[in-house]
Amino acid sequence: MTKKLVGTGFLLVLLVLAMGTPSGSVNVPLKAVRVGDGFAGALPDNAWRENMAAYDFVLREGLSLRLLAGFDQDHLYLGFSVKDPFLNFADDFSLDFRGSDHLRLIFWPLGPTPVTLYLLPSSKIKEPLLNISGVSWRQTSVTVRSSSMPDGYFLTVAISLANLGVAPGHREIPVQIGVHEVGGTGEAKTYWLFGTGPQDYATLVLSR
Repeated sequence: MTKKLVGTGFLLVLLVLAMGTPSGSVNVPLKAVRVGDGFAGALPDNAWRENMAAYDFVLREGLSLRLLAGFDQDHLYLGFSVKDPFLNFADDFSLDFRGSDHLRLIFWPLGPTPVTLYLLPSSKIKEPLLNISGVSWRQTSVTVRSSSMPDGYFLTVAISLANLGVAPGHREIPVQIGVHEVGGTGEAKTYWLFGTGPQDYATLVLSR
């Protein structure tokens, strides 16, 4: 069993925001750890907690996220435990789910043009949904699962390393993560984990 790592990502993020980091790489150390054969990204969430590196982020009072990161020979696995006392999943039809609480993952697999994954934890059909912009990835190469919690949701995504341009010897993946929240009065805001916006990113290192 891989030893779980616990980071203090939220402290680093607060420091980055205070410094006003410009566009580009944000010096936040993130590692994904190798998971055992047969993991396959399945729920329940305790399997993720026992096998993944973990990083905690406090975005505002009452809104927080725990990021879990792992990989195997073929896939990158990211898990998100989001605590949010008010959830709204009404918008499951727009391309960016702007009217719903959801997650945004941004990668740069082909150079300067980013790829954005919009991950909706729940919908009218009670299933997570996925939209992809910026590249012609097949949705079948990305698997999304989710489950509800009393004060939020737990969502996981498995992404083919081939999609991300990860080849043998290449161990670093630039990534930005946004938590899009819709408040009780309908106002929407995206909280970015690294830097100040979608143009910033942290480097996720695939740790041997």
